[in-house]
Amino acid sequence: MKKISFKILLSAVVLSFTSCADWLDIEPDGQATNDKLTETGDGYRSMLSGVYKAMTSASLYGTELQFGIIDCMSRQYTWEWYTGTDGTKTIYNEARNFNYTDVNLRKKIDEVWLKGYNVIANTNNLIQSIEDENPDKFAGGEEEKKMILGEAYGCRALMHFDLCRLFAPAPIEKEKGEYLPYVSEYPNIQPQAITVDDFLKKVVADLQKGRQLTAAFDTTALGMTVNATPNARFYDSYEANMEGSASPELIDDFYKGRGYRLNYYAMTALLARVYQYMGEDELAYQYADSVMNFKAYGLTGNEYSMFTNEDWWPVQSANDDNERREDIKVVSTLVFALYATDAYEDYGLENYFQKKSENTFGNAQWMTLDLEGQEIFKNPITQEDEYENDYRSRYLLFAPDYYAFQDNKYRLSGKWYCSDDKTLRTKNLQTLPMIRSTEMRYIIAEHKAKTGDFEGAYQILNEIRSNRGLWDPMPTQNTMADFQRDLIRDAQREWISEGQLFYMYKRLGAKIKIGNEVRKLNKSEYMLPIPDDQNM
Repeated sequence: MKKISFKILLSAVVLSFTSCADWLDIEPDGQATNDKLTETGDGYRSMLSGVYKAMTSASLYGTELQFGIIDCMSRQYTWEWYTGTDGTKTIYNEARNFNYTDVNLRKKIDEVWLKGYNVIANTNNLIQSIEDENPDKFAGGEEEKKMILGEAYGCRALMHFDLCRLFAPAPIEKEKGEYLPYVSEYPNIQPQAITVDDFLKKVVADLQKGRQLTAAFDTTALGMTVNATPNARFYDSYEANMEGSASPELIDDFYKGRGYRLNYYAMTALLARVYQYMGEDELAYQYADSVMNFKAYGLTGNEYSMFTNEDWWPVQSANDDNERREDIKVVSTLVFALYATDAYEDYGLENYFQKKSENTFGNAQWMTLDLEGQEIFKNPITQEDEYENDYRSRYLLFAPDYYAFQDNKYRLSGKWYCSDDKTLRTKNLQTLPMIRSTEMRYIIAEHKAKTGDFEGAYQILNEIRSNRGLWDPMPTQNTMADFQRDLIRDAQREWISEGQLFYMYKRLGAKIKIGNEVRKLNKSEYMLPIPDDQNM
């Protein structure tokens, strides 16, 4: 066993979805000490915000685990169109070809490990500091203390889970080795690697703790107000006749923006995802079904289905004008997202999703979707090309001004389109999708198929499709192989450039198109190498 050690880099930053002016008395060198932060309840708020901010690092969910390396590993992108000599030298093309030994790519992979475990170290520090605190220290008392502690458990679980999905085999492979440590103490100089099964049980335990703790606020009348609808969760716009909605300015800013936090509902969805990855299909179904049946209730008996209503009109309303297109992340389908107000600048999105290139060879950094090579918009049953009708292609893909994009063979994701309108651009790009309600529908559909209810499974797939402009239903197929093929095809469209498709392939041991072959990923392809130097 290699020596593994970790250092903590305290994150003294706060997210701009909170009103943070009085939360943190910045030290002269720009870093607040841990002791200083834990003196007040506001300090704990800042520590939690720092954890979320660290998760939006470009090495994590800002770029590499959002649309970067992770989606190259799912073969979404191609550089076959590029004729410049530097095109094959990017880390992204190397990731697409599973060349994890490339020196530059390996550095980026090591950063994912380092940044991920640093997030975990920060959550452990927060958990250990707050557990025995007097609730009177917090403006919201016991309820607020539980919220902060619960979300910290959720962040620790999420970060561990994705490191496991990257650096260890999936449970379907039935590997018994010990791959990476589940670190639950700070400091922990030499944590021991454990088996995937034991690791995932710890993920579940943390999520169950976090879910129970956050329920103390999120299931209250005010909790329902700020969680009831997508507009409430992401834009602080509340429905009438809800607790506090008549005077929203009186609601503490810390309780707003719940869609950008691992709240009770988000952790329920994350448990569905984790249980499905573990192969616990019945439990995955139960939690996914709970998400789709969550309702919020107002003061006069008004009722809101929290995650079932989808609204594609903001995306459609701009027609072919990408510069005016709103809601490119389709927040009505989001259960949880991270927040990055300066995403455009911080992640250099203009490089990856550039609208025009003056270079003779185009832009080697373009994340160019391989639509034809992966047959993403071909109906897998009828072989019909659905590109012109599916909203996910018609409105959420775009062609930069360059000759190679003149037909429908290559496109860039419109989810990251950088409008010239700064206000619109900021609003569109600040949301980093993490969990969609669509995934809950997939989980329910897959469970139905596994229990022999193919009719019910295809009813769900067809509801998803009709919401996205495909009104001709797919005929029911009656084998798991056919259903899995059709499920994957829809996921290939839904999860364009947002970091989830590779995990589906890995969980299922699915066969995918790699060059002229259709085959499963092998171990050297589905598992990233653990850093040689683990002194972190």
